[in-house]
Amino acid sequence: MIRSVSPMQTGSLNKNQSCPPSRAALQGSSQEQAQVARPIDRLDLAAAIIIGLIFAVVKALALSMPKWGVGPSSSILPCVLCVGYIIYRGRKDPEKLDEWGITTPITRGAAASILVMILSAAGALGAVGHALSGTLPFAPSYVFRAINYVVGAFPQQFFLCSVGLVSLAKLPFFQGLWRLPLVLGLLFGLAHFWSPVRIPGSQVPVQALITMPMGFLCAHYFLRYRTILPLTAAHAIVFVLFMSWVERHL
Repeated sequence: MIRSVSPMQTGSLNKNQSCPPSRAALQGSSQEQAQVARPIDRLDLAAAIIIGLIFAVVKALALSMPKWGVGPSSSILPCVLCVGYIIYRGRKDPEKLDEWGITTPITRGAAASILVMILSAAGALGAVGHALSGTLPFAPSYVFRAINYVVGAFPQQFFLCSVGLVSLAKLPFFQGLWRLPLVLGLLFGLAHFWSPVRIPGSQVPVQALITMPMGFLCAHYFLRYRTILPLTAAHAIVFVLFMSWVERHL
């Protein structure tokens, strides 16, 4: 049986067919597709575990066998492996470079925020350093030491933010701007428990205490601006100031 369609019904049908979906519907659809299309990258996690284990072995050798001269390799080797992995994955899947925060543009807000972080950290470290030694030295060598330490800072920021944070952020439990940075800050501090310099009168490593809030701030920054290059520079600068003003006096 054939049903007839009135002109009013035909016009209504044509109107519904010609009407594009709303922006909210498109955004909701794209978000759902992104969640489905971007599962946790197991290859990223495997690379982080393998390179992390290599770093742990090399660092243990550097601390236990200082006469072997392994010290510089503890930073150089993980960086070489990390950059090699980035090049390998980036050539096969260029979109990973944006996901990792390597090729994303550095906005004015990102630059201003990282400057505030560096100045705040420098002020806090300077206050502690002055309280410990009564002086606050600064030498041109600090600049070159920070540049040299970029090879140590970059892999840490890559696996903390680009791999660890990006992977955990895909889990519903870690949605938001606070829960995930808290967890990452705790993990970053625990990863520095190998540091031999302890807080006087306790077994707590000084670096673990300092890196917990730094890990939180770095994770929060990455969630907001999605770039690790400013974080790498800040990491290198703050590390040199910490070693020069605080840890050497404990």
